[in-house]
Amino acid sequence: MTLSPARLSRRGFLAGTAAAGTLGLLSACGYKDDQPAAGGGATWSFTDDRGRKLSGERPQRIVAQVTAAAALWDFGVKSVGIFGPSKLPDGKTDPQAGGVDLKTVTSLGNVWNEFNFDKFVSLNPQLLVSVMYLKQQMWYVPDTLADKVDKAAPSVGIGLQDIAMPQGIAKFEALAKALGANVATPEIQQAKEKYEAADAKFADAVKKTAGLKVVLLSAQKDTVYVANPSKFATSKHYQDKGMHFVLPEKPDESQGGYYEQVSWENVGKYSADVIMYDSRGGSLSLGPDGLGGVPTWQQLPAVKAGKLIPWNNETPFSYQRFAPEQTRVADALAKFA
Repeated sequence: MTLSPARLSRRGFLAGTAAAGTLGLLSACGYKDDQPAAGGGATWSFTDDRGRKLSGERPQRIVAQVTAAAALWDFGVKSVGIFGPSKLPDGKTDPQAGGVDLKTVTSLGNVWNEFNFDKFVSLNPQLLVSVMYLKQQMWYVPDTLADKVDKAAPSVGIGLQDIAMPQGIAKFEALAKALGANVATPEIQQAKEKYEAADAKFADAVKKTAGLKVVLLSAQKDTVYVANPSKFATSKHYQDKGMHFVLPEKPDESQGGYYEQVSWENVGKYSADVIMYDSRGGSLSLGPDGLGGVPTWQQLPAVKAGKLIPWNNETPFSYQRFAPEQTRVADALAKFA
């Protein structure tokens, strides 16, 4: 069965140190910095998580899935085109887009299976970048267009399976550097310092609430998805820092083991002190004002106690985006100490 965001968005998906990871990734890339090519530009070499090695003149015109575009943007690499959720229904910027200037990029599509191939080709793309939640599957590239897209431009796939945020950030830092960005600017260093401070604050909040059990939920009107924390970069990092998560007993292995689907009647199957709920635009709100008419939801201990924390499981992989997200979760958690 193909893992599609039509399903993933309904369940909380869409659902070493960073420094050491970055060093290892940069070494593995084997990129060439500022070497002249036959056409006068710099050359590069990069091996992606599918094992594809790209080399030659360094690409300048990049089209990227929005999560990847946001991460690269914060590391100094700007795309000419993006695809995937970038605008919310009210017209505001989707958090998945991070700091991408939507006025300066061309969107190929804002929802699943919306990828304007003609626009893609018209941008004269030299590289396509996307994240991968399953091996070889480029996120938000429609299956029906995958071969055409692959032939139209070289591509880089960044695998996000079973990694924590620091490792994901390191991957994008390595890619950005290979693409010619200066990843040691004062702005990036300051962002990293803020992330480290947020990380320490989060660790302290987890320590003070060590006895609390946390469950991850993503919901639609007809069903609920109990997420496996080790499968998502944000929650895996929280888990690595000591947060005690309730684990789904039967995650759907046909979908990579990311979640277990339960009915609303059985939403209390997993008892928890705190509920972290999918806060993305495509998911049903489980906040204090959400689901007022669902008795099984209202009877949950965490709901009665008001111990609910929004969870963005597609936070872009950069220090600038993860630090405020982690701070927000730490602040919410600290209130439950």
